[in-house]
Amino acid sequence: MLRFAIPSDGQLYENSLDFLKECGLIVKRTSSRKYIGYIESLPNVEILFQRTADITSKVDEGNSDLGIVGLDRYQELKMQDEASLLIIEALPYGNCDLVLGIPDSWIDVISTADLADLSSEFRTMGRQFRIATKYQRLVEDFMLTKGINYYTLISASGAIEAAPAIGFADIIADISSSGVTLKENKLKTIQDGTIFSSQACIIGNMNSLSSNPNKLKQTNIILNKIDAYLDNFKRTNKYNSYSHLLSNLRDLKDA
Repeated sequence: MLRFAIPSDGQLYENSLDFLKECGLIVKRTSSRKYIGYIESLPNVEILFQRTADITSKVDEGNSDLGIVGLDRYQELKMQDEASLLIIEALPYGNCDLVLGIPDSWIDVISTADLADLSSEFRTMGRQFRIATKYQRLVEDFMLTKGINYYTLISASGAIEAAPAIGFADIIADISSSGVTLKENKLKTIQDGTIFSSQACIIGNMNSLSSNPNKLKQTNIILNKIDAYLDNFKRTNKYNSYSHLLSNLRDLKDA
């Protein structure tokens, strides 16, 4: 059986089911409490409903062969030895940005250059410049490129927008799609403060797919249906950000 993990929670759950249906891959789930489903037209494929936060590790470890997950989660959580493979990097849903959110009372801070100066001032005063986030890897990479060297990352989850107001952190780095939640918590974004732009993507386990011809065959059937839908979607909706890495899968097939 090819094991295909899809989100069991959050906005990606319904969107993923709808997307797969549009591709001709109708997922059946007998109960909302059951974490295994199936696709009628593909009897050798098992759908695993997993928490969005767990899908990257499930694929990396080989417990799932394929997975749908946010690209931000994948880039943040993937294993360093690249056991997983990015197969389709941009599906037409789940769009959001990982951004810096700073207090809107900081009227003189409008760019990351200002943040770099502020973090240096904090250090001079013997204070830590604290950033609350659950995306530590992505934030560290971004800070390095922006020359911001003096800061401390505070691990956080849930509604971290309240962190500056309650004194838990000075600023935050979190996912935003509309900016409404930031505004409601008296936070603002800055000019070059977008850390990472994300959308839903498809990942696969390189080892489990390349070593099993049957799983690779089922994967090709699924991806051919998705690719056909995306090509049509691209033409009719002018979806310019669609790009895929299906050549990676072909490399596995030829290996």
